[in-house]
Amino acid sequence: MILLHCLVAKVTTAFVLQSTLMAGKFHQGHRDLLKENILNASSDVTDQRDISLLEEWANNNDITVSPAISLSAESGGNFGITLHKSSKELQTVLSVPKKVVLDSEYIRREWIDYVTPAMEFIERSGLNDSALNFLLMAKILKEYSLGEESRWYSWISSLPETFDTGVCMNEVEMDCLPPFALAIANFEDQQLEIFRQAFEMVKKTDLFSDCDTVFDDKTTKWAFNVVTTRSWRYQQDDNDNDMIRPIMVPFGDMFNHKEPPNVVVRDADNFDAVEFVLAKDVELDESKGEECDLFLSYGLTNPHRFLGVFGFVDETMPEVFCQVLFNNPTPELIRLGCNDRSKMVYRTTDGGISTAVWDCILHTLLAQVPFEQDEFYTAHIEKDIAKKAEFHTKYALEESLTLRNHVEGTANELKELLDKIDALGDYDKDEHPRLELIKRHNEFLYRVFHDLVLARIDQRAQIEVIKRRGQ
Repeated sequence: MILLHCLVAKVTTAFVLQSTLMAGKFHQGHRDLLKENILNASSDVTDQRDISLLEEWANNNDITVSPAISLSAESGGNFGITLHKSSKELQTVLSVPKKVVLDSEYIRREWIDYVTPAMEFIERSGLNDSALNFLLMAKILKEYSLGEESRWYSWISSLPETFDTGVCMNEVEMDCLPPFALAIANFEDQQLEIFRQAFEMVKKTDLFSDCDTVFDDKTTKWAFNVVTTRSWRYQQDDNDNDMIRPIMVPFGDMFNHKEPPNVVVRDADNFDAVEFVLAKDVELDESKGEECDLFLSYGLTNPHRFLGVFGFVDETMPEVFCQVLFNNPTPELIRLGCNDRSKMVYRTTDGGISTAVWDCILHTLLAQVPFEQDEFYTAHIEKDIAKKAEFHTKYALEESLTLRNHVEGTANELKELLDKIDALGDYDKDEHPRLELIKRHNEFLYRVFHDLVLARIDQRAQIEVIKRRGQ
């Protein structure tokens, strides 16, 4: 047997960015109040939110709301949607007509004469995938400026006025972020600055010629946050090869996140509405007033994205991204799953390590033994589970020691950040309102990486050491 003593795979924690109004009267005083709230709001994102007119607005705009659901306040003051009647899988709980959906591609077509230079500037800045998100931001600011003439005022009034996202964090808060979350926050901040420059170009066109609203940095940051936290990628499911683009679905954005979700999104049969349907049967004891909160999925496995982009921590997520990245991965490594963040994961309940993680670690180690590396990869392609298991058993200690270095380094990094927060003592929560959120995020990941994953790896390595000593 060839033993690969103490080899360390070339893995890195470096982050690779990838790139989710009432039709009636709106008096100037209401708009001024909304603006004042945006400028002066505290860190509580629900301090000034007004959802009182949202259901009336939905009815006026042909949004179909099932009588089985209602808007509700959740823990922490966030709003969500609650189901209070037993319902069947695929039952529609909400249907939003396309006429009130903010579709970035439709906006582009309508505004093409005004926004093309700005979009080209964004693309030249390296944000090709974000140009359509900018159009949603410009649309929000346009509607914000219209006052009583905007169709979307009641929905805009229901939106948070402050956020806990990366672009809202101050220097002290940013200094307490792990590298992955910090990279996301920095990217969001750079994107916001480019969007602001692009908006200055659009603001000078006839599109805003009759607008007397002053768009300061706080207002543009608010609009940016609205888009990044409440839009998602969409492709019309009618085989017309419609492009994938970001959209915003008023009222549908009230669904909060949880994994796995109990609500999914689909097109109506005639493609004139976006529908939200139950992903499974829900049985409730209505006689006891039993209810069920409804959730969409905002994406998988990446708590850093949830913190930096959406401004929340999900401590119930069943899996987290392992944070193992490979420099210049080969086609074989990619086939093994190294770039698939839904596969490269650790379980948050017991520290279980996915097969893809072990496969990629072992394939990298076997670069020192090319003929075995080829055999292992062939077994993977041929789905020869028994053969792969032989390799994993043979090199269990080497795999464990290699992965342990990465997990321990990540855990130590998180512990240092937690110590840094503790060292701040009784910090001013008004001055650093997001530190508690960041602390929860870091504590959650530390528990997973240190208490669960590292403990599991050490147990595996110890068993292997005993076995080899016996041999």
